[in-house]
Order: sequence, then structure tokens, then C-alpha cells
Amino acid sequence: MLSSDIREPPFEVAFELYCHKFCGIVKQESVLDSIFESKKTKQRYLDYVYKISVKRAFEQLILNKQIIPNEIENIYFFVDEHTTATNGRYELREGIEQELKHGTHNFEYNTYYPPIFPNVRSIDMKFCNSESTLLVRAADIVANRVFYLQRNDLIKLNAINDINLIYFP
Repeated sequence: MLSSDIREPPFEVAFELYCHKFCGIVKQESVLDSIFESKKTKQRYLDYVYKISVKRAFEQLILNKQIIPNEIENIYFFVDEHTTATNGRYELREGIEQELKHGTHNFEYNTYYPPIFPNVRSIDMKFCNSESTLLVRAADIVANRVFYLQRNDLIKLNAINDINLIYFP
């Protein structure tokens, strides 16, 4: 039974309590020049960074026993609007689904990466305008803060509590 005295926490408190903060950081000087030769190739690389960052964030939540992989039925992504055309095999949602639900084969290295959510029923993605979607706006704020600190103050970046930083070449 809920009392009328029980209220939802303010957004800032809810954000700290229920959001797992993570960022994929690309060291551009290490990225192959060929990635930047075409907008579609660059977008494919950014989708890869997003997909692997999401996977690493989920793996961290599993490791910390904050989620139980076999109990996850549906996953919903609310993503800031961006270019969606790539020259890759999968678009972003399909790539994430492949990685999380089915697992991924790397034929070049003869390696298989098993899924972390094999029982998930659906993975849905909605592209949103950050101006009108509060959590997407919050993610923008975290990303902008990390971007600034990565360029200007690594000591402060490494001092941020409860954020999972994933680096990419």
C-alpha cells in the first residue's frame, strides 16, 4: 500500500539511483584514416563503438549483480537522433541484437562471442530528440562532460564516481 506521503524522488536523485553511466571514448588518433573517408564507414564505426559500449556496460551490471541476464525479457533503447545509414552488414539495432541476443562470430580470428542475454524476447530502439526526451538529454550531458574532461582534465574524469569508461582505438 502506498501512502500519499510517498513521492517520486526528484530527477537528479532518480538519475543517480537508477541510471548506470557509461561512455565509449574514441582515441581518434588511433583510428584508421580509412574510417573517415566516407560518412557511412564512419557511422558504421560509431555504431560499433555504441554497440560494444552498451555490451560492456551490461557486462559490468551483470558482474556487479545488479541485473540477472536470464531474467531480462525486453530491452528498450532511447537513442539521440543521428545519422543511421552505414555501409555495414547491420544497422545499429540489428547489430546490438546480434551482439546481445545471438552472439557474434569473428570469422577472421575464428572466434565466437556468446550472447549475454540469450533469453531476451525483444530489443527495441527509438530515436529521440534530446530536447524532448529527458533521459536522452541526461545522456547528452554526461557525454559532453566526459568529452570536455577527456580533452582538458583527465584527473577529474578519472575521479567521476560510478561511470564506466570504455576506450576504443
